[in-house]
Amino acid sequence: MGAQLMLAAPSFTSPRTLWLIALGVSVLTALGVVDQHWPSAGLWLFVGLSLTLGMGHGVLDAALLLLQFTPLRRATAVAAIYLVLVLAAGVVLSQSVGWALLALLAMSLWHFGELYRTSLAARLAVGGVGVMAPMLLSHGALKVVIEPAFAGEQLAVWRLWHGLAVLWALGTAVWALWLGYQWLAKPALAQVHNAQQRQALAEVVAVLLLNTVLSPLMAFAVYFGLWHSTAHMARVGRAVAKNSGLHQPSRAQWAALWAAAGVLTALLLLILWHYLPAVALANDAQTHIVQWLVVALGAVTLPHMLLVAYSHRWLGR
Repeated sequence: MGAQLMLAAPSFTSPRTLWLIALGVSVLTALGVVDQHWPSAGLWLFVGLSLTLGMGHGVLDAALLLLQFTPLRRATAVAAIYLVLVLAAGVVLSQSVGWALLALLAMSLWHFGELYRTSLAARLAVGGVGVMAPMLLSHGALKVVIEPAFAGEQLAVWRLWHGLAVLWALGTAVWALWLGYQWLAKPALAQVHNAQQRQALAEVVAVLLLNTVLSPLMAFAVYFGLWHSTAHMARVGRAVAKNSGLHQPSRAQWAALWAAAGVLTALLLLILWHYLPAVALANDAQTHIVQWLVVALGAVTLPHMLLVAYSHRWLGR
């Protein structure tokens, strides 16, 4: 989403850009006030956005399946494989919430930087900022969430996450310094991928700002729900408008596929909530919710990540 806004308004003095900056500062200030006065607000915003925009952007995979895989029986077969992957990932990840979190971190590190696939450094920098910045900038507040949710696995999870965050920070710093060197010393070379690299750096800075001002869960909720998910929805919408002429589904096909995707997603979430083995470790509802979301997001992220990667040419930028 940040990238699209920058492309729409490249001048930092244009009225549109100034209006967007003012709106962003106002929203960030309001969220900061809410965060300070209601400590559990971040959790509930995270839950709300994950179950609406977060899961909604995943349900859009139905469009990717129906439009890319024809005829309908082929799309159905691929959808069945998708479902099996969700189920298999849910079963495996539910055995250990700690390792489920680490798997989710690894997938997020790769998937969140999907738009920058032409530059590995930019991809990892953008992909990692949403999940690594909280460890570095909100260490104490994050620990409060981690300790009850991961019980005996907390120490191993914490150390591995912290190590990954440090490596990510070092790599991102080297990448940012290299960009600065290119822009200052070799402007002709920098022109090759200049716009995309600037977008990537702007996203990293913006998400770092989120994590400086907000609590870990609040910052991730805003990033995942209002940034990543809405950007993906817009991207799919543009791709559907561009490519639907190749194969235009009927309204009945659209309705059936969307309904099936929504019902299956809700059903899987309910089953996971009821049968999650880690429920025995949870001392309260909030802890169970965190455990449940970690496993649920991990289970649906795996096939979603693979499908979006496969669809990158169809989706375009």
